[in-house]
Amino acid sequence: MSKKILIVDDEPDVITFVSAVMEENGYTSIAAKDGIEGLELLRKEKPNLVLLDLMMPKKSGITMFQELRNDPDMSNIPVVVVTGVSEVTGVDFRNFMYKQPMRDEKKFVETTGLTKYTVPDGYIEKPIDVVELLKAVKEALKE
Repeated sequence: MSKKILIVDDEPDVITFVSAVMEENGYTSIAAKDGIEGLELLRKEKPNLVLLDLMMPKKSGITMFQELRNDPDMSNIPVVVVTGVSEVTGVDFRNFMYKQPMRDEKKFVETTGLTKYTVPDGYIEKPIDVVELLKAVKEALKE
């Protein structure tokens, strides 16, 4: 059975392109246009990987990433950030890190396997290089 990839991006052309690349390489893809829809699909579809844009309307990719990392049912799903945010802002988000809010850090680490700080499992800058994207997907899925 092919692995399911959730693509979360507000640009329809990006979704179409990335979906085609994923499906041509044996993956099943599903898509969401913002973080709200992305979280709904995550809970419903339980994908093997999320390809996540950071700048989106309604709920940003950063907020979605925080929420999925804080949810024990979703926190271990790998996330590869696919964004043009560095080009737009001039800030290199390659090493983007999210600090977990710790009420009981020891219990959190034991139950999720995550540390106080968590980073995405991969990072791709737009415009998307297909070879780089596939490499990041395979690494995140440990293939």
